[in-house]
Amino acid sequence: REFSRPTAFTHEGFQYPRNWIQNATDAEKSAIGLVEVTISGSPKNSEYYDNTLSNNKVESDGSVTKTWSSSAKTLSDVKSNKITEAKSNANSSLSPTDWYVVRKAETNTATPDEITAYRTAIRTCYGNLKTAINAASDVDGVAALYQYTNGASQDAKTINPSSAVNTTSNTITSNGHGFVDDELVSYDAGRTEDDKANTAIGGLSSGKSYYVFGKTTNTFKLSESHSSCGDAAAMSLSSGATGTNHTFRSQGIPGKGVCWPDSDRLKYDGA
Repeated sequence: REFSRPTAFTHEGFQYPRNWIQNATDAEKSAIGLVEVTISGSPKNSEYYDNTLSNNKVESDGSVTKTWSSSAKTLSDVKSNKITEAKSNANSSLSPTDWYVVRKAETNTATPDEITAYRTAIRTCYGNLKTAINAASDVDGVAALYQYTNGASQDAKTINPSSAVNTTSNTITSNGHGFVDDELVSYDAGRTEDDKANTAIGGLSSGKSYYVFGKTTNTFKLSESHSSCGDAAAMSLSSGATGTNHTFRSQGIPGKGVCWPDSDRLKYDGA
């Protein structure tokens, strides 16, 4: 019998309370034949792998081990499931704005440009994801599409907007920032010494995340969408920010499966 958590049990007519295993000495456990079971390895993502935990194996020293083994699922099945999932995600994202299309068909009322842009970005993102899924050579390649990889640096880049923000070229200067295009970065406008919020850089909102766009070694721009959406573009920045401790911190580089357009972005707000 195996115990994965403190459990009361009976052995040779004696009852042992739930916390006995926690409090007993190794000698006391050994005296009634209790041994520790070691789990070797760990299961892989069940979406892509079948996992099996082996039966007890008694080692020469009397200890017991179990080992996880994993085998990749059939690649074609994984691809089919992920494409079906992507199509479902696209449909659920499009459905709240379907009424604009119906209204256009029935009354010839124009659909706001922002809504059209959002719907186009959803379809583009789905198409690019489907292509990437089909191009994957193994299940790990499919899984990678739904993961974030680390950027070059996890350290926050602190800037003084009065000198670092160029409102003509819409660039932000941070020497050797290490960001790459499509990397997601969170923006924090910082606070004053008496704990009052600084005014954010015009065009940005403190606490929100943006995609890096058009980076150079020492400068970068920001976009509200990932390049996989087909409409990545530099955001317009304006002056008026206060404070000298505005920061940008990497949130990682998202794969094509986790960069769907966000309907809350200003560029898609058709209200």
